Amino acid sequence: MTVDIYEVLKDLMEAPAVTGFEEQRRSRIVDQYSKYCDSVSVDVIGNVIGTLGSGERTVMLTGHYDQLGFMVTYIDEKGYAKFSRVGGWDPRVVYSTRVRIWVGDEPDSYVTGVIGPKPVHLTESSEREKAVPVKDMRIDFGAKDEEEAKGMGVRVGCPVTPDSALTRMVDGDLVMGPAFDDVCAVAAFMRTLDKLYGEPPEGIKLHAVATVQEEIGERGATVSGYNLEPWCAIASDVTNAVAPGVDANRVGGIQLGKGPIIGVGANFTKALWEMMEREAEENDIPYQRRGVPEQSGTDAWALQVLRGGTICGLVSIPSRYMHSPNEVVSLSDLENVGRLLAATVRALGESDLEHTVEVFRKGA
Repeated sequence: MTVDIYEVLKDLMEAPAVTGFEEQRRSRIVDQYSKYCDSVSVDVIGNVIGTLGSGERTVMLTGHYDQLGFMVTYIDEKGYAKFSRVGGWDPRVVYSTRVRIWVGDEPDSYVTGVIGPKPVHLTESSEREKAVPVKDMRIDFGAKDEEEAKGMGVRVGCPVTPDSALTRMVDGDLVMGPAFDDVCAVAAFMRTLDKLYGEPPEGIKLHAVATVQEEIGERGATVSGYNLEPWCAIASDVTNAVAPGVDANRVGGIQLGKGPIIGVGANFTKALWEMMEREAEENDIPYQRRGVPEQSGTDAWALQVLRGGTICGLVSIPSRYMHSPNEVVSLSDLENVGRLLAATVRALGESDLEHTVEVFRKGA
């Protein structure tokens, strides 16, 4: 069985997954995992857990599949929808975005609209120099009044996503689309599972966990990590790369197409990041290094200290224009993330890493 990362991404990204409304994408992840895993389960909060192998040591991979979006909070008498942000949106990229208001759970259960911009001809020069507050924005979806809006199925609580499709860029490796953060990590896990399922590593039970609610505080990772009690947990998430207006010294020189990024810092276990570097070098996998002196802002932050603590690592994916309707990532980076995770899982099966090592005993 061969994994086409682009096709996996396309399949997953066609389904919406605003935090708290992940059902459509969840069912597609279950379908993808079912091709390779011994079992697939969904927990009470919505995490999808694909399990492979039956060893005593439990290794957990996490990547969140919930995405940034919006929620309808009010419909006025003229039929326009007021909304709030779900996750960390910059108001500058929200204004004038074409959107889908989801009114049901089917792939075509949406109403198209636009976060209506005030025409430049009608704005004062001072207005053009600052971002419009989200509280002053409205979605125009063609309703003439509140009653017609209700007839279209639009009501308070409807989730909203950018209406932007996955698109290959000219070189074929770079792709553009909304919300690669962080469903692209789940797509990379499919490469990992593809490389492991024919011959699962001895002594390892692998859980590939697509987590939810990361965008509002690593909640899915907290629940799944507590329940699975991993011996080792490796998170994967996007991170900012060099881009127009983003200098190399601001992002540690991280670039698209140069491979996965191994996190180094207090949030991670040194023996594990050194193992990942060795596996990358031995398997000819290009990689980059990122220093993370404090909180990583990923599932790894929650997983490291759950219960009695765990061996913890982070493999990041370079991204341009994060938290916007049009992000850019490299397909080859995703392939290499999947390869690096597979090599690391195999190495963990042969390792002697321990949580707690006795270093002294009186009289011994």
